[in-house]
Amino acid sequence: MAQKEAAQKQPKEKETDAIKKRLEEYAALPRRIDNQIERLENLTATMGSPSTPNLTGLPSGGGDGTSKIERQVVKKAELEEKIRDMIKKERKLRKELEELIETMKNPDEQTVIEMRYLDGAKWWTICEALYSMEADYDEKADKYLKRTFKLHGSALQALARVYNTELQSA
Repeated sequence: MAQKEAAQKQPKEKETDAIKKRLEEYAALPRRIDNQIERLENLTATMGSPSTPNLTGLPSGGGDGTSKIERQVVKKAELEEKIRDMIKKERKLRKELEELIETMKNPDEQTVIEMRYLDGAKWWTICEALYSMEADYDEKADKYLKRTFKLHGSALQALARVYNTELQSA
């Protein structure tokens, strides 16, 4: 009985959850890549810099027979490979998402998804791109922003239908 109640209390997975997760995963990748590049640049800048003097008189090193520079070179190579892999993943995921978006019927829905998730645009920028040509845009900008949010919701639903169909056919 308790298990049945617990199962009923858990929220249902929305039809848009899976595609939204993919979109958010893609949207976070450029920032993650940039952060890793910053790490690499910092590592490169500090490589070979003189270390603090060892005043203990005890031998120093990695304990594995490698020097500090050798460990830094290995770390740099591993980080470069990680960045290359992340860039490949980003390109692959972007291509996959662009192909899904292309199948959507409504061009405004396509635009809101592309701008928000692929371009990382803010809501007001998206709203302006979609509705700034309207005669009453300046007076009713808040109304158009709400319309942008509603359009985003319907766009996610449309994209989710495409995505879920693709998953079922795979």
